[in-house]
Amino acid sequence: MTVKLRYKAPDGDESRLISVPVKNHTSELSENVGFAAAVAEFGMVLRQSEHRGASTLQDAASLGRRFRGADPDGYRAEFVRLIELAATLPRQTSER
Repeated sequence: MTVKLRYKAPDGDESRLISVPVKNHTSELSENVGFAAAVAEFGMVLRQSEHRGASTLQDAASLGRRFRGADPDGYRAEFVRLIELAATLPRQTSER
């Protein structure tokens, strides 16, 4: 993936383009960012977001387990269990 940003200085006439290639390596994510990605993925799957791609509840649970990290109060483990429970519920389709 490449992130492209075009900007123009406040007093400038020409815009400038910055292109930065972004690696797709989840192994390089911190525990917090990786777990936040699992939370976001869960929300997109639940809402049937058009941006969820091929994500599933199982994918979100797997990501949550992988990046659970330090969890002294067990909240992250409980969240993963919530995802797993949601995966067992019958699917309902809703018109948006």
